Amino acid sequence: MSEAAVLAEAREPTSREYVFGEIRRLGLEQNVFELEEQGYTVVPDAIPMDMVEHMREVIIAQVSEKTGKQLDLHAWDGGNVREGCYLLYEDPIFEKLAQNAYTVALMRYLLGRSMVLSTIYSHVRTKGGPVPQLHTDQWTLQLSNPVSVAVANYALVDYKRDLGAFAVVPGSNQWLRRPVSEEERSVETNPDCIPLEMKAGSVVVCAGSTWHAAYERKAPGLRVNAAVAYCRPYIRTQELIREGVTQEMLDRNPPEFADLLGVNNFLGFGREGPDFGKRKPLLGRFD
Repeated sequence: MSEAAVLAEAREPTSREYVFGEIRRLGLEQNVFELEEQGYTVVPDAIPMDMVEHMREVIIAQVSEKTGKQLDLHAWDGGNVREGCYLLYEDPIFEKLAQNAYTVALMRYLLGRSMVLSTIYSHVRTKGGPVPQLHTDQWTLQLSNPVSVAVANYALVDYKRDLGAFAVVPGSNQWLRRPVSEEERSVETNPDCIPLEMKAGSVVVCAGSTWHAAYERKAPGLRVNAAVAYCRPYIRTQELIREGVTQEMLDRNPPEFADLLGVNNFLGFGREGPDFGKRKPLLGRFD
């Protein structure tokens, strides 16, 4: 082996080498192509069923408490219910979800290695409940390419069109504009909108500029998901992620978990001034 090859092997990989190395290792090359061309991609069997069932139980328990009624996954027919919020701090299972290898690899492709977790949220859809209109998740920012926000939507029940499936307009990420008219905003009247039908445990990763929503649920029961949003480190997170971190959480997770929660981000300082020492774990990764 030449001296140059030895040195190349010894040095730390660049961010580009690291990100694409993970994509190749996980077999996600086609998914990256789909993200670029269509603005979304689906990874089947991204999480095991025991994890799906555990998260579903935790979410339904929180939503039942907030709604004031005991919900039934299969038979609920009582109209709209509350959402699941701040799930990272509801149960340690969501710490594992935030670090899912497939999703993190694709998110790092979209957002860079310095990305942070923005929210873990659950949209619980019911028969007779409100139907969301098409929208983009980069909703507080100018749409851009590359994006500054992206979301992974995990199906915690089987997604079918009449059961509230994820709705998307393929290729809308290329337009860099939001839906504006009533026709463009409706999943039912937009001719380019399609349902993504998938099995529980699948995840759809969606760029922040992609038009998406959900179809109306037309049968009793609950459509439950886990929407995990990530953003670039200079953007305010949707939930107070960093503020809720405990040492116990950091101790039971790998060091990269602290980066993901923004613990090592020097932004957000007070009178004492910034602690630039916190940048060390992220040096070379702001891309």
